Amino acid sequence: ALTPYHFRLTDTNVYSMEEVCYYIWHNIYMIQEEVFDREFVMWIEKELHMEETSHKLACLIQDHKNLKDIVVTICCSCDYYDEEEINALIRLMDEIEQMPAYARKKHKGDTYLACHSYEKALEEYEKVFESDEILHAEKEAYCIFHNMGVAYSNLAEFRKAAEYFLKAYEQNKKDASLSQGLFALRLSKDVEGYKKALVDFDVSPEKQLQWEKEYTQVISQSSQCRE
Repeated sequence: ALTPYHFRLTDTNVYSMEEVCYYIWHNIYMIQEEVFDREFVMWIEKELHMEETSHKLACLIQDHKNLKDIVVTICCSCDYYDEEEINALIRLMDEIEQMPAYARKKHKGDTYLACHSYEKALEEYEKVFESDEILHAEKEAYCIFHNMGVAYSNLAEFRKAAEYFLKAYEQNKKDASLSQGLFALRLSKDVEGYKKALVDFDVSPEKQLQWEKEYTQVISQSSQCRE
């Protein structure tokens, strides 16, 4: 296409049906029927000159067919995925339908995070905790805490990031969460909070030395980096 189609969900441009197929596969947890609207159908017809496919999709959308029918029609319109891969995608969509609501929201948040849409990721993660289901899913909850720390870090809200990293560490006991929490405290200039965390979480002198070296190295690299 000379003019790309813009997926607003992830701020992504696509120029071909093959790219649409790739986009669907890698964003399947957040794809909904409303993503494929009249504007999308018109783009396929006018820009890709795929009149037959656009007509099929228009009929499916008008008849309120389910997402699987729409996705299969798109994937079968070109040769990017073979039959086995399309069947695997259908099975994945069936699995998503069976997931509890909080799990679908978590995956949606993860996709936004991977796309660097940090505000949207945080919105989805917050929705997870609105559901009573999350009370029975501690493992997912503390994974979400860590990911929220990542999102807040990338928004330069380091105090919030530290809060969520340390919340995650309290349950998962993973050095990745603890070290990121400490780094976030350093970046927030919270010297007292940093010292207190070292004591509260009984950080060994060896780990303190190791993480101090990592922190110093990255600060040095970042000062020389254009970004």
